[in-house]
Amino acid sequence: MRGLVTFFLSVVILIGLFFYDVLPEFSLEKEPSETKLKYIEEPLKIPEGALSYWLGKDIDTFKKQWGEPERIDPSAYDYEWLIYGSRSPKGYMQAGVQNGKVVTIFAIGSELNTKPFTIGDSSNSIIKQYPIESDVTINDGENFFRFELSEQEVMLRPLINVGKDKWVQLYFDKFTNKLSSVRYTTSNILLKQRPYSIVYRGDLPETDEISEEQQINIDQSEEQQIFELTNIIRLKYSKNPLLWDESTSDVSFLHSKDMLEQQYFSHESKDGRTLSDRLQEGNVEFMQAGENIAANYTDGIAAVEGWMNSEGHRNTMLNDEYTHLGVGAYKKYYTQNFLIPAE
Repeated sequence: MRGLVTFFLSVVILIGLFFYDVLPEFSLEKEPSETKLKYIEEPLKIPEGALSYWLGKDIDTFKKQWGEPERIDPSAYDYEWLIYGSRSPKGYMQAGVQNGKVVTIFAIGSELNTKPFTIGDSSNSIIKQYPIESDVTINDGENFFRFELSEQEVMLRPLINVGKDKWVQLYFDKFTNKLSSVRYTTSNILLKQRPYSIVYRGDLPETDEISEEQQINIDQSEEQQIFELTNIIRLKYSKNPLLWDESTSDVSFLHSKDMLEQQYFSHESKDGRTLSDRLQEGNVEFMQAGENIAANYTDGIAAVEGWMNSEGHRNTMLNDEYTHLGVGAYKKYYTQNFLIPAE
């Protein structure tokens, strides 16, 4: 451990603005009923062959088109993620499957058919062309659910109806003013995730209770997805892909867990420990290190897009010098630790 001091040159800890998903605000008025959803807004017309076509489709039919996934990851929302193109910045996609049906699709690959929205398109042109609202309503007679988007959410991750029971969240990059990725989802999954402030009358769908073992598997899947997305984004910007570091991942996980259990959000632990201290405790020898943290996002996908819209976190993710990365996820608390290991 003493040798660590010799090799340690600098620790970069980014302190600044941290983006949270808006925590849901619920009305107390509830009338139990079976909800059949209808929409106020006219849906967009989706070109044939676009990804959103597969929402609601049978998984066997989906696989005939896309093949077997590289792996299957659990999620916190009762569906499983089918992962495709994990090493390709042009073909990365996640398809969420529940009860044999595709219920959500996330796409960041530049060659995927996400029309009428195309990855890399100007955010200004999309905002001008499509019906983006700050209040988005799903209703059925006396029962209704209304998402209320802040001005920032309208500009960075708006929600648009693209068909009966089909929605798209657009993730814009405010630094390039381009569309970074898209997430298509059914109404049921959207209402389970509640990524925006919501008021409602009726019954909100709930997720199944998650066991301790299931949570461990979900957290590990989130870590892997964040790692892959980080490298896909780095490749997109002509940066070297990072190598996974297991010991650093353990340190990252313990910080995410500590932040939730001790109810704080900071690079400095409540007992005063810094990133440097935590890495030393984990026997991680390094020359330089940086840290990104996030909390209360829908999932790791949303956390990554949030980091990319924060200058300090973005600079860390795209830093040319880092070679290794450890990711730790614990119940919607996320930590990335970037490293230049000691030689």
